[in-house]
Amino acid sequence: MRLGYIVAGLVGIVVVAGIAFLVLAPKSPCNQGVCKVTVTVQACQANGATASPDPVKVPSANNIEWTIETDGYLFTVNGISVQGTGFTNAPGMTGNGKKFIIHDAYTDIRPDIKYSIEVHPAANATPCPKTDPLISNQ
Repeated sequence: MRLGYIVAGLVGIVVVAGIAFLVLAPKSPCNQGVCKVTVTVQACQANGATASPDPVKVPSANNIEWTIETDGYLFTVNGISVQGTGFTNAPGMTGNGKKFIIHDAYTDIRPDIKYSIEVHPAANATPCPKTDPLISNQ
């Protein structure tokens, strides 16, 4: 009988630990083949744009989709430039300039792949200084 209580207690601990892990574990920005990143522009100046999450953690081959949440700004034609291998513009800028999509083939397995975000005010085409966040493939 005591063995039954011990087994039941251990099962209970495992269940509680599993639920705690699911609730407390950071959520991935990736689902259904797309990793989503939000871009916020505070000002058209050095480090005036931020990406969230930074770094974006990519667990396997995925598209990465950046969306500008700030009104009055759009991506330039070269809105996202990745300093790594296995990244292709697919399809690149979309959504009337508010989205930019790149395919990560997951061949460059580094935790600190730099990329640049380049935006411009909607009222003129002069690009703002670039921001350089990270992609983490691991």
